[in-house]
Amino acid sequence: EDIYTMKGFVADQSIKDKEMLNFETATNIQSKLHAIGRLDAATTGLLLLTNDGNLVHQVTNPTAKLDNEQSKSVQKTYEALIMGHHELPEVSSTMSSNNENYPLLTLIENGATLSPKHGGQTKPVDDLTILSHPTASTTLVSITILEGKNRQIRRMFHSIGSGVMKLHRVSVGKLSLSGLASNQTTELQEGEWRLLSEDEIRLGLGWKCRWIDEVPPAGSGRRSRASDKRQPNTRSTKRRRRR
Repeated sequence: EDIYTMKGFVADQSIKDKEMLNFETATNIQSKLHAIGRLDAATTGLLLLTNDGNLVHQVTNPTAKLDNEQSKSVQKTYEALIMGHHELPEVSSTMSSNNENYPLLTLIENGATLSPKHGGQTKPVDDLTILSHPTASTTLVSITILEGKNRQIRRMFHSIGSGVMKLHRVSVGKLSLSGLASNQTTELQEGEWRLLSEDEIRLGLGWKCRWIDEVPPAGSGRRSRASDKRQPNTRSTKRRRRR
């Protein structure tokens, strides 16, 4: 699996005209790592890497549930600077009759209708909050979704006649660039990464770590036995470079 970590690069092996940076090279972790929900070239923020394919499914599948929270899937929260001055009505009971005046309500109530090749109809957003209006013609919003279709956030706003100028992934599940809210660490800065603890994986992503046998030294000619020292699957967080 490959990732483009420099400005203008994306984590997509299908693009062959740019220099690729292997996850193993970027992290110096000797394991095949996969991105859990890739970020496009213009998006910054939290990126999770793992060598556990089942964890990828746990986080990206909207029907997967967090442990002990059977009604709650793994959420992905973004901050998006969008085109246009948008507002939301203060009284929720009046929402359904004001979609024409409040385009964001369409995403809250119905989701967005994308082309079939881009995934078709999306689920309604889990949360959408207006944070500020940086200028008279732009709106900064926080948006939380359960799905992870290709460029979903950008296409959802485009479907209501807006567009995304900047996009930043704030959190996945209960994990942010500072870790768990209950036990925050120093926030990762641009280009930094670190390993996740078992508690962060379990509490933040609703996933219990699986253990693998310790890899024997090169040239040892043997495989570790189940009774040998064991280590958890390695996972890390990584922040993409900003534009």
